[in-house]
Amino acid sequence: MKSLDEQEKLIFERAAGLRRKRLKRDLGILSAASLMCLVLITGSIYGLAGGYSAMADGQSMGAFMLSSEAGGYVLVTVLAFAAGASAAVLAIRSAQKNSRGDPPKEDKKDSS
Repeated sequence: MKSLDEQEKLIFERAAGLRRKRLKRDLGILSAASLMCLVLITGSIYGLAGGYSAMADGQSMGAFMLSSEAGGYVLVTVLAFAAGASAAVLAIRSAQKNSRGDPPKEDKKDSS
């Protein structure tokens, strides 16, 4: 039979392993969501600009943002900012939540 200290150590190791597995899964989900946002934003800009031929002709320059047809670009920009800010807030809250559940750190000194 293992002592209580050994059992506690095994429990903390298992909890750390499960935490790493969850964080790895969350990172994969955030990466996929970021890729989907990139595709969505690129597709929206492509659709609003009328394709790459309009961009190559010089019709889609910075001065275009001053025209009355720039509403779609502004909407995409605001939505992209909101998505990025939401992802940042969720990541920060997740990190804070994970740091609260950590067991107290003990000194690595030998007690022999």
